[in-house]
Amino acid sequence: MIDKQANWFRIVVSALMSAGLFACAHHVPAPVINLSKVSSYEPGGFVSVENSQQAEVLPEYHEVEKGETLFSIAWSYAVDYRKLAEINDINNDYRIYPGQKLRFALPQIPLKVDSFEPAKLQIAVKRALELPIHDQDVNTLRKTNTSSISNHSPQKANKPVEMVISHKKNEKSSRQVVLKSVKGHSEATKIRRWYWPVKGSIVDGFSSKLHGNKGLDISGKPGQPVRAAAPGRVVYRGNSLKGYGNLVIVKHNDDYLSAYAHNSAIHVKENEMVKAGQVIADIGNSGADKPKLHFEIRYRGKPVDPIKYLPKL
Repeated sequence: MIDKQANWFRIVVSALMSAGLFACAHHVPAPVINLSKVSSYEPGGFVSVENSQQAEVLPEYHEVEKGETLFSIAWSYAVDYRKLAEINDINNDYRIYPGQKLRFALPQIPLKVDSFEPAKLQIAVKRALELPIHDQDVNTLRKTNTSSISNHSPQKANKPVEMVISHKKNEKSSRQVVLKSVKGHSEATKIRRWYWPVKGSIVDGFSSKLHGNKGLDISGKPGQPVRAAAPGRVVYRGNSLKGYGNLVIVKHNDDYLSAYAHNSAIHVKENEMVKAGQVIADIGNSGADKPKLHFEIRYRGKPVDPIKYLPKL
């Protein structure tokens, strides 16, 4: 009976040691997001909420190209620019650089090899199998602990504690920001009035389907003025987003952004403050088969139906 239990013990210890070493070498990939999914943010990264059974996996990071801004990248992946900045330790100026890699999840920290203690595991397994624990087992454990302590200076030993305390402070601060945001939700997201960006008929409406239209396609004549739907600041102008042509993105407050695509000309610069109704571009067909304006509103990165915000015609 003892031989059988001892044999089981060796098998269990071997399996657990293999699992421990595997955990040291294995990196868990970050959660991925998708242009045609609605993404929500949870501690650690963005989590995709499926709109369909189909799934299109994107890379763990985006490498910044010339002309891109944090806002345009967040827009292309349908995520909240603030959370993207938070994950990548980007300051409130939201400045990024060509070649910079933006992650969509916090990096996974692998288990260190020296944190695995076979002697401690051996005693735990023996207790579980109700096998006798010898003085040799205890002495081995004591030597292991003594060696571990002697190999670390007091400064290094205190450092992890400081990091934990700092993490808890940051976590508390983060919670306070979230709570404040939730309590002030109605006021923080309130925009007094939205205006139609152009006068024209809707040729394609909003759709929440996987590959549906994420805004409104409004017909217009080439050169017809495109106006800001609400006051705000221009956070992107350019043509780096595939399928949008010449694009303008305006930040209205911390929660709302709007976009104006397929323009023939753009009359505003990045970081320029614009008023509601101000001409910001001209209708064109850049990135489209015919002249039209593609107009979108995003709430915390999520596409919403502009019809619900714009005044009735």
